Amino acid sequence: MSTMTRQVVYVVPDVTEPSGGVHAIYRHAELAERTGVDAKVWHLAEDYKCWWFSSNAKVVSGETLELGPDDVLVVPEVLVLNGFDPAPGVRKVVYNQNHYYTFDNFTGPDYPAWKPAPQVWGGSVMTTNVLKALHPKLKVHLVPNVIDTALFRFDEERKRKIVLLPRKRPREAAVLAALFKNDKRFAGVEVVALDDVTEQQIADELADASIFIALHRDEGFGLPIAQALAAGCVVIGYPGGGGAEQFAAPGTHAIEDADVLAVVEKAAAVLANEPDLAERRSYRAWVEEHYSEDALVTKLQEAIEAAAKTRAKGGTARHPLTQVTTSGSDGVRAQLERSLKFAQEQKDARERAESVATGLEDALGKALAELDEARRREYVVAQELHDLKNEYAELGKAAERLTALDEATTLLAEYARDNDRLNRRLDEEIRQHLHWRTTLQDKIDDLERSTSWRVTAPLRKATGALKGGKNA
Repeated sequence: MSTMTRQVVYVVPDVTEPSGGVHAIYRHAELAERTGVDAKVWHLAEDYKCWWFSSNAKVVSGETLELGPDDVLVVPEVLVLNGFDPAPGVRKVVYNQNHYYTFDNFTGPDYPAWKPAPQVWGGSVMTTNVLKALHPKLKVHLVPNVIDTALFRFDEERKRKIVLLPRKRPREAAVLAALFKNDKRFAGVEVVALDDVTEQQIADELADASIFIALHRDEGFGLPIAQALAAGCVVIGYPGGGGAEQFAAPGTHAIEDADVLAVVEKAAAVLANEPDLAERRSYRAWVEEHYSEDALVTKLQEAIEAAAKTRAKGGTARHPLTQVTTSGSDGVRAQLERSLKFAQEQKDARERAESVATGLEDALGKALAELDEARRREYVVAQELHDLKNEYAELGKAAERLTALDEATTLLAEYARDNDRLNRRLDEEIRQHLHWRTTLQDKIDDLERSTSWRVTAPLRKATGALKGGKNA
């Protein structure tokens, strides 16, 4: 293949499911053109197409490519194979986006045993640091990721929406979805789980969401975290290793691994006091500062220039995927079979998790219904107790009134008894007075009949006075 300038050819696996790593390779190829090289991606299958994102990177295909002494072949860490040099005599680079995958297909003592020895590019700070410790004899460069802030846009109108990607942790995603659904604090909150969708669909959901749940595991970088921050989402979840550098950004909340209840509590707290638009814009500004195209182009140019210093004579490059189908690569074939088996296990686990989540959802629904009924009964009993307390108070007042009435009745009875005694005494006095008057009148009458007028004159005066002032 003739070229007018240095070629940088990125080997890409023909994966069939969405992969952030594949997209990162395509972005490298697009931006490498700005460094003055002829960059392209290389697939094995002629009709292969990455359906989950769009790209204008140049694409070549086939089992082999002829590369010159100035060209550079970039191989992802998962395609570093035991006993296989993809391009003897050609300048090579291992582009390692995830240090956890370094030995997926390589078990030899002298990594990676290529001629000439390759340089290594790391996709994150943690990956780069780990690779320097893993490969002290190789030159390791940080070549950061870039976030497409045009694709992952920022909408000012935000919804009460939570977005999560269940691929790495399908069981936890199913449990979280059920927890959100059955928690009254999330009433009216939309929970969106995205799986096997395009990047455009992910960007559309993140653009107006409030929260992104980072369910990361064994991450080299954790691309969705930065994408969610660019969209202005609060990020809650697990750094997963390489994602730790992004949890230095504003709007991020790292949770201890697998603590789903802590995830729920933090999400509830965020929704109860949501950040304003100015704060959300600061998340995006942080991403633009740390993962811009200009930053990647600068680092990429430095890394390509460093790789170009390796002495090479050029030669034939063979796509690593060709080794999967050859008879002499049982180890690679076994690894592929293990990978396919693992993928099937993940799918089965996801289905089981969804089944368990459905059961949990039903059980939680019944439990919540019973709790509501218990709370209703508790309210009724509380009301009855309140009414009884009021009745008791009224009875107490009535008892006080009855006590006062009893005392008054006793006093009235004593008064009646005293009044009866007084009446009897008064009657006796009246009878005695009447008796005395009658007796006196009788005596006066006797005296008038028995004495002479002259003798009784003084007596008549006295009796006249007694009879009302009459003169004798």
